[in-house]
Amino acid sequence: MSIFLRYFTKTPVTQNLTKKSIIQDLTTAATSTSTSSTFKMTSAFSFKTSPKTPLYFFSHGGPTFGDREDDFGGDAGAYDKVHEIGTLIKNKVKPDFIIVISAHWQSNGANTVEVAIPDTSNSFRAKSEKLTPDENDLIYDFYGFPSHMYKQQFHTVGSEPLANDIVKTLTENGFKSSTVKRGIDHGVWVPFRVAFTDARIQDTGKPAIDVPLIQVSLTGSNLIEPAVRLGKALSSYRQKNGVIICSGMSVHNLRDIGRAMGNGNRPLPYTPAFNKLLTKILTSSNDSSVVAEELENLEKLSDLRKLYISAHPTPEHFLPVAVGVGASNNDTCKELYSKGKGSLGWNVYEWSS
Repeated sequence: MSIFLRYFTKTPVTQNLTKKSIIQDLTTAATSTSTSSTFKMTSAFSFKTSPKTPLYFFSHGGPTFGDREDDFGGDAGAYDKVHEIGTLIKNKVKPDFIIVISAHWQSNGANTVEVAIPDTSNSFRAKSEKLTPDENDLIYDFYGFPSHMYKQQFHTVGSEPLANDIVKTLTENGFKSSTVKRGIDHGVWVPFRVAFTDARIQDTGKPAIDVPLIQVSLTGSNLIEPAVRLGKALSSYRQKNGVIICSGMSVHNLRDIGRAMGNGNRPLPYTPAFNKLLTKILTSSNDSSVVAEELENLEKLSDLRKLYISAHPTPEHFLPVAVGVGASNNDTCKELYSKGKGSLGWNVYEWSS
């Protein structure tokens, strides 16, 4: 167990945790406690028409991704690329809001999608230090890491009118949807601290972005097709001056971390193989339906399925890729960065016109 944990922390861990429980926590923190909120009418969010904004997929790792120098649980190249994208979004794209889908939040229903709104009473494991009541709480959904990681802050606000509009859009597209009082999990705030702030500073004491940030859940299904449909349903917000960011990992096999460490953290055979295959699929066509079909073949064709299961024994970190394909609306996909380490893949993608 100590080898497994030191992969992330590089320090001994004294908590009474089992390897099995840690793997489950890190791979299925998708459904943290959230409180349902009935749909209610509030003042409408003011949208403006825009050209399609760029769409991104981040590989986010664990909380160690926020430390550029941590070569075990992070990757300096992915860190630099994500920060570059964040600078571009803030200074050039200048969206009116950001929608994010993370691997760490799946609903409890196969056709259910939840949309987060802030809740001042919702904290998880450690305390978010909010600047305003409408700030998104932070969920510290990771275990056995150095104590300073539970004190890191990231200040953003939500928007109930925008969340309600997203619920309406999802409902019109055949999903069962509602708002829930929930914070943003580490699949959001860890890479977003890298993207939009100086992640070396534990708490900047000021908002990281000056527009609403809304997290939308994955469905409770582990299949690729519902994730693609979710992306399609959200795609219209790209022409309302909103940016969509999907956060997962191109390869995510925590079960093989011990094996990877025993191999000097060199990429295991399936890591570069799946990274390469994923890029080939995503860049093969501008037709989103064709790309979606190729993604679904990962579940259906035996040879591809074997590689897919090796790279993603549980699919939650892959499904945000499928959301990106659905939201791409026939845009061109570019691989902005690719790297494999041990049993983790760090690819970063952009879809744009």
